[in-house]
Amino acid sequence: MAKILSIEAEASQVRVAEIEVRGKKGRIFNCFCIPAPQGAVEDGQIRDTKSLGDALKGELAQRKIRTKKVFFATGSTRIASREIRIPMVKKNKIQSIIEANATDYFPIDVSKYMLSYSVIDVEAEKTPDSKEENKQYHLMVYAAPKAISAAYREFAENAGLTMAGITYTGDSIYHAVRDTYAQGTHILVKIELKGTSITVIRDGELALQRNINYGVDSAVETVRAFPEFGDRLDVGEALEVLCGRNCIHPFLDMAPADDLASDEERMLDTAKGEVTESLRYLIGNISRIMDYYISRNAGTNFDSIECCGLGAQVQGLMTLMTNELGQNVEVLGKVENYALPKSAGEGQAYLYAAVMTPGISGLNLMEKATRKKKEVKETLSGAIVICVVGTVAGVALTAAGYANRIYQEHIQEQLNQRISEESSIEDIYNAYNTAKGQFENYQNMYQYTNTPNEGLKSFIEEMEEKMPSDITVESFSSTGTQVSFSMRVTSKSAAANTLMQLRTFESLSTVTTTGIDEAEDGTVSMSVLCTYADPAPMDAATE
Repeated sequence: MAKILSIEAEASQVRVAEIEVRGKKGRIFNCFCIPAPQGAVEDGQIRDTKSLGDALKGELAQRKIRTKKVFFATGSTRIASREIRIPMVKKNKIQSIIEANATDYFPIDVSKYMLSYSVIDVEAEKTPDSKEENKQYHLMVYAAPKAISAAYREFAENAGLTMAGITYTGDSIYHAVRDTYAQGTHILVKIELKGTSITVIRDGELALQRNINYGVDSAVETVRAFPEFGDRLDVGEALEVLCGRNCIHPFLDMAPADDLASDEERMLDTAKGEVTESLRYLIGNISRIMDYYISRNAGTNFDSIECCGLGAQVQGLMTLMTNELGQNVEVLGKVENYALPKSAGEGQAYLYAAVMTPGISGLNLMEKATRKKKEVKETLSGAIVICVVGTVAGVALTAAGYANRIYQEHIQEQLNQRISEESSIEDIYNAYNTAKGQFENYQNMYQYTNTPNEGLKSFIEEMEEKMPSDITVESFSSTGTQVSFSMRVTSKSAAANTLMQLRTFESLSTVTTTGIDEAEDGTVSMSVLCTYADPAPMDAATE
């Protein structure tokens, strides 16, 4: 394919690569970063398309880059994803099958979303009563709000570019490193300013992908709060401090400086301790996702843990993660089959991993634009049609019988050809009706297994997955419809964050609290009353 610009817009910076992909290999001609003004990019969506577009346009002109076609990568949490499996069909029919069953995959108004997919694998399994293999597609389906596509289209227009598509950052990173991680089990952690994505790849296949709402923004704000690192620093300057000097202790719980140290050294040590403490939730969530994967894949050991994104530049963070996770954590140094230009320097692959494979998986979340015909062309076309119809009518009157015979034979040939081409649809439809009938029978049978505490298991699993590890549950009780418990957290802000997190639980319909009590040591206790959501007909594992 010809040269194309691949761009990832994050809250702190916009990363640009001019790339040419041929087969499985790619050549990067230019790559650079431009700072993003505060608030210009929020949650992977561009808010200030004008100023950001003008800045990109000026940078491209200064670097004399003439490529106009652009592919964007976004990691917005508003993009929903789900793994599905469908029977083996022609590739041009996969999209229509996904759109027809979209409401089964996502509880959304699909008219406001763009749907696309990426093929993870083609699976084959033998049926018990036959030696034949049933092949099926293993897909990752994505649903992105059309507002994201509209914002990126405006951004491209303001930068003087032509948008070719939008991909999801997680999918782009997976396809960039899948050949590098072809053997073994590996974790790639992409740490940005306001969020982190964790990708587990096993033998070259996507095994798990999770997003957490913790990045290095808390560390940035802590640096700004302590004058030991500089006075009145803005976000960009605080990031430069984090990346330019070591502001982090090698352990989360590290003893303070001894009494022989000077006051200045003790104050600096205290400041570093606060910066280190601000990263506790980030590291805790990474550790919990690792434990979650190991618990469901007994005997698994991670062959490597590598880091990319903005966080890979933070001095001391890799050492801290290595000590706290109990395994060596390294910066992503290179990507198989993709080489950066000499101007970018060696070992900079960690910063551009998401822009190395623009659209290689076929995933495209861009809204298709339609063009209306102009009124003048419609008038001219109508005149031509009238002329042609008159001419054809005169010929038809001369040889009506012969022309009608030819016409009917031609229609019959077309119908026979279409019947032959669409014959596979009947098999797919019959298989779908059979599967649907079996599913309804299983669903009816499953209703008889419901117990009064049907929602308790799902609730406890969600607590293990989503709640911070430093929460202490002091009491716990459950009825057929509700669960009540009291817990203790480290601060009021942590209590508020915990309540907000509880309200995202799919297993709960309502979450209320009777109040909070703050102890003398700063910890906060609160009682929470939750109502279970209506139990689903079948759980995900059964389905």
